[in-house]
Amino acid sequence: MKIKYFAWLKDITNIESETFDNININDINELKKYIVKKYPDLKKHIDQDVLRIAVNHEYIVENISLNANDEIAIFPPVSGG
Repeated sequence: MKIKYFAWLKDITNIESETFDNININDINELKKYIVKKYPDLKKHIDQDVLRIAVNHEYIVENISLNANDEIAIFPPVSGG
């Protein structure tokens, strides 16, 4: 499983991505719990549900199952004009 962080999320995590060979994350809710545990500064953003999550290049809006070979991308809110 690979997790990629974008924009200011990279500043909070101090990395652009991380890869796991043996991790027990079965769905998006477990992924969120893992991220909050590893990066406590992301808790308020996860709790407020403001981050966008894509799994294998498709945005998701609900809890879905994850597989070991999935690529997850996490984006902060984007605004513009």
